[in-house]
Amino acid sequence: MINDSPKNEKSLLGGIERLIGTQNPELVSQVPKILMALYDHEIVGEDVIQDWGTHVSKKYVPKETSKKIRKAAKPFLKWLSEAEEESDEE
Repeated sequence: MINDSPKNEKSLLGGIERLIGTQNPELVSQVPKILMALYDHEIVGEDVIQDWGTHVSKKYVPKETSKKIRKAAKPFLKWLSEAEEESDEE
């Protein structure tokens, strides 16, 4: 489904954002765990996740919902950037 395509990975994140933001808002707090699962299983790449986390988009959900989801993702995004910095230092 994804085929290592950054465009498809971004679309998947957008779909998950829509699923959480519009149909399951109680899952907003679980966004870091969801992103970790996608990352661990190599479904969505690090660069795509980091790019997704840097800007709010109204493509899949209203802007306020997108902000809320990005805010919930911050702990994972911070961990991801720190892990990258550590691997760069080695």
